[in-house]
Amino acid sequence: MRLARVPANRRRHARFPLGLPVKLQVVGQAGSIVVEIVDVSAGGLRLRSLGEEVRVTQRATLRFILADQRACAAGGRVTRVERGGAFVLALDETNDAFRSFLASLSAGGL
Repeated sequence: MRLARVPANRRRHARFPLGLPVKLQVVGQAGSIVVEIVDVSAGGLRLRSLGEEVRVTQRATLRFILADQRACAAGGRVTRVERGGAFVLALDETNDAFRSFLASLSAGGL
């Protein structure tokens, strides 16, 4: 009998499930679209769009306002598009408010 190997977890950052609607500006598209942050980590986000499509390699920036009125912003490149409107945005730019938001998630603050 041969046992299946369990793949190693290659994630470098803890991932947190959210379900938070945010505005996403995709480079080359007029206006912003509303997407859901499915989960988030320091390295990227899994997002879901209800109709608008994105393509691998497109750059995008998301923005949202926290309850304390801080404006979070994070940007990066789409690295994967999945069925059902889900896609992954690998982050390469984040502001202080976004980094604080992530820190509060890892500390169990939300």
